[in-house]
Amino acid sequence: MSLYYFPPDETLQQRAEAKFKKLLRRKSFMKRWEPVQKETLWVIKGRRGAKHHKKILPSYCYNILELHRRTIYKLIKPLSDVILFKNRRRALKAKTVEEAKKAMIIEWEKLGSVFEAGERSMWFIENELERKLKREGLFKMGKKKNDEIYRLFFGDAWIEKKFAEIQAIDPGAPLEEILAKRHAALAETTKRAVPVWHQKAGEWGPGAVTQYHHGVTKGSEGFLDEKGKLAGEKKLKLKYTYELLLLAWPEIEEMLKAKPPKTRNHLWEWLLPFSHAQWIEIKDLEQLNRLCNEIKLRLKKPGAPCKPK
Repeated sequence: MSLYYFPPDETLQQRAEAKFKKLLRRKSFMKRWEPVQKETLWVIKGRRGAKHHKKILPSYCYNILELHRRTIYKLIKPLSDVILFKNRRRALKAKTVEEAKKAMIIEWEKLGSVFEAGERSMWFIENELERKLKREGLFKMGKKKNDEIYRLFFGDAWIEKKFAEIQAIDPGAPLEEILAKRHAALAETTKRAVPVWHQKAGEWGPGAVTQYHHGVTKGSEGFLDEKGKLAGEKKLKLKYTYELLLLAWPEIEEMLKAKPPKTRNHLWEWLLPFSHAQWIEIKDLEQLNRLCNEIKLRLKKPGAPCKPK
């Protein structure tokens, strides 16, 4: 039975922090999270081309991402769910609204939700994120602490690779200038989407405007709440456990491929410092077994002890 302290014991917090730092020294946060982001985008867009898609994460990760799609990202719909073509060729050649209506169907409410969810996210980044980070004390650390966090979060290899990719966009331009232009372009595109498509809805018809505005309202309230928290997270009972299992995919992948195979006991022993420090919600092996069954994390259950020869 796992011990579960409240309030968290300082020693247990230090043990969890030490293990987490060891995790990130082995592979930086961004090297771990970048493939998760990539596959999240593929899942929430409807798993297009699934037959030929090369999965880059262990299979259990996709079951967690599917859960995220139904909760956190439920307002984000793939284009195929928003714009339905009766005749794609005629739709692309359409010069009037009436011609377009004959060739395609637009789900205006879904479209409004998607655009407003994007605008709400950009607003949070521009207006609330810095204040949130300051409240949590992340701007008050000394240079030594900042350098350590930089290495754990990015890692030298990852940042050098990204610098090269970004600077290739505009050779000779300062990195800060390239990033500023990219951010400004994204922000402008996001901010223009809602009013531009409102105009298009007006041209489509009064019913389209009503549906579009209803979707905009849902997108505003249903993606981020007034405190900047993802609204769908409230439906995730094991939010922090899911996040750690996604972040630790390299270690869990090694457990899955190990010979002899690792069991759920091994995973539980690995998770214990995080459970004791209350970084994750699961408290014992029984709870972990249920979770592994739900997300199809195919580590073997502990078998019977070997009989003496």
